Amino acid sequence: MSRESREVHTVGENKIIKMPNKRQFLILIPFALFYTMAAMFGALEKAASLSILQNLRRALLWMFGSYAVLLGLCLILSNGDEIVSEAASKIPLLSRIPGKKERQGKWYVYLLFAAVCLLGYLPYYLMYYPTWLNNDAVWQIEQALGWAAASNHHPYFHTLILKGLFMIGYRFSGSYTVGAAFYTFVQVLVMAMVFAFFLYQLYKRGTRMLWLVLAVAFYAFLPINGLLTICMGKDEFFTAVLLLFMWMTVEYDLDAEEAGDEEGQSVDEDIQPDAALYKRGGGKWGAYSGYTKRIMQARAVRYVVIGFLLCVLRSNGIFIYAGTAVILLIVKMKKGHFPRRTFLCVAAVLVCYLIYHGPVLKALQVEPPDTIEGLTMPTQHILCAYLKGGELTEEEVAMVDKVVPVEEVGDYYNPWLFDIVKNFIRSDGDQQVIADHKWEYFKLWFRVGLRNPLQYVVAQVRQTAGYWAYDVKDYEYVYGEYYMVDNPFGITTQRKLFTYEAELSMHDFLMGFQDFYNKVWSLGLSTWLMVFAMAYTVYRRRSVMIYVPFIMLLATLMLATPVYNEFRYTYGLFAAFPMLFSYSFGGRENLLLRYTDEKMV
Repeated sequence: MSRESREVHTVGENKIIKMPNKRQFLILIPFALFYTMAAMFGALEKAASLSILQNLRRALLWMFGSYAVLLGLCLILSNGDEIVSEAASKIPLLSRIPGKKERQGKWYVYLLFAAVCLLGYLPYYLMYYPTWLNNDAVWQIEQALGWAAASNHHPYFHTLILKGLFMIGYRFSGSYTVGAAFYTFVQVLVMAMVFAFFLYQLYKRGTRMLWLVLAVAFYAFLPINGLLTICMGKDEFFTAVLLLFMWMTVEYDLDAEEAGDEEGQSVDEDIQPDAALYKRGGGKWGAYSGYTKRIMQARAVRYVVIGFLLCVLRSNGIFIYAGTAVILLIVKMKKGHFPRRTFLCVAAVLVCYLIYHGPVLKALQVEPPDTIEGLTMPTQHILCAYLKGGELTEEEVAMVDKVVPVEEVGDYYNPWLFDIVKNFIRSDGDQQVIADHKWEYFKLWFRVGLRNPLQYVVAQVRQTAGYWAYDVKDYEYVYGEYYMVDNPFGITTQRKLFTYEAELSMHDFLMGFQDFYNKVWSLGLSTWLMVFAMAYTVYRRRSVMIYVPFIMLLATLMLATPVYNEFRYTYGLFAAFPMLFSYSFGGRENLLLRYTDEKMV
């Protein structure tokens, strides 16, 4: 019996159910294991109160339950077209639902999407003019004005962007308020254009109209997007670059021309200027090599620029980029040829980053972040072992005491928020000791961990649970903590067009939406949905490269997040869902990725 006949169960003459093969049965096991571990560790207190046998029973129930749900959903989704066709034959109304249809991309369609997004954000901008100002932005503005020393604690590249836009508005008007308003408006415009770009991509690739309408509503009218676009900070520009990097990672095959030189290789649709010309050229690239080279060169430049911006607009950007680039190179090399152009582009990004992060910042006299800023997890691990019944020698306690007063640290220790201990170390401790004796303190962390693995696990879980656990203990402030903080510039909210009563109504609406968000969503749920989409992607033998930047994003948070449940840290993943879901659950013709094949799974 053939593979196809084994996979398809027929009812009458209609193919109804494509049964999974052996690979598909097995490939879902690691994803079920993720849900099991996330559920068990997310309820750590409950697990601690149960016996080993009870915890084992719970783990098995979660494992088999997760696997059954994954398998059932994958079966339904993979047979979606057949199910819809069968249902449409019995329910006439379903046959009238518009299907997938590739559309011609006109420039004015993109402008229409951008205008819709901009109109969705302008009410927030005018209501809370000139911006929502947080403490991080206050410090960056002080650096821009020369009131504070330049620092890379918040990425200095973003501070330079803020300075350029802020000073344009200030010099034009002589008002700090206008300076903030000009920066914020540019940020709003950039985000509207970036989100419109992805709506335009979904439109061109034939996304069903219903999903396209939902995507427009998501980007243009969801309060989360509108409010974060007016928040003066690094998160929006970084999110925009992260989404573009995701798109380029899967859309730009920088080595396509080399692969296309080989006999039997097809031309990339995106760089095919004329099908007739291509055929007249004998089906080879030589017919219009000059055109394709210019296209490939432009792609390489865009990739390098976006990659560099990703590295410098957030402290964890370099790790997201490097991790994704390494995996991309490995995947490409598995296809049988060395990806020379991709390698050169990756090398160019890293060289530019090293030059900027070294000689350039040094020439600009930019202070690096202090030592303790990047040591969230090691510090929380050791403090949890010391304060929660772990075993430390007198010598090890003395080493900790040199960094932070051990008799007082218990009053400041918070297993979910490192900032409190971090600031205590800055004010009453001596982090320079770690900087001067890095290897000795690494060995301290390693030795204590070998004797106290349980405390390390507890510290890790509590410091990161918000990003992977479905349910967390605290209310999540999606945007409510931003608003307008006190500042030395005299910048205050100056409502435009709207009345005071309208502002009160808007406030009630926004707080109500945030309450609703907390009831139906969480950062952990975002991760669970991403993992499910990945499971189905692998189930259908599609590449998961589109998810790699977000896996790296979550990995960096697992290593160094100062707050266990901060929405803006994973905003990029949330904003990518329309594209991720379209890629994973859409038809073959709706893929963002042009070179998907079984070798890239």
